[in-house]
Amino acid sequence: MTRPVTRRSVQQRPRARLDLIEQFVYFGERDGVELAERYFVAVEETCRRLAEHPRSGTSYDSGIAKLKGLRRFPVKGFENYLVFYFPRRSGIEVIRVLHGARDIGGVFAMEESEG
Repeated sequence: MTRPVTRRSVQQRPRARLDLIEQFVYFGERDGVELAERYFVAVEETCRRLAEHPRSGTSYDSGIAKLKGLRRFPVKGFENYLVFYFPRRSGIEVIRVLHGARDIGGVFAMEESEG
């Protein structure tokens, strides 16, 4: 007897959703809607794969206690963009999607100081 396939979930924090909207608009204005849509699909596919294999990303030590256990993984086809997430029993929780050239440590530190 086979076990039923349980689909793992991808939860996105509001700030991660805002990142994706901002990046979609950026790609759309700069390179056209087709590229923006490809980016959005690539992020969704990357997150689905991560939900199935949550430990496949690289550990990211931000130095912030509440972010202990944070991992990062590049978006397939857009490797300069990184998905920052927590592995969860049911899948993953995406907290940010950021361009790798940003001061990522500074982004997290600023969020920590804001609240």
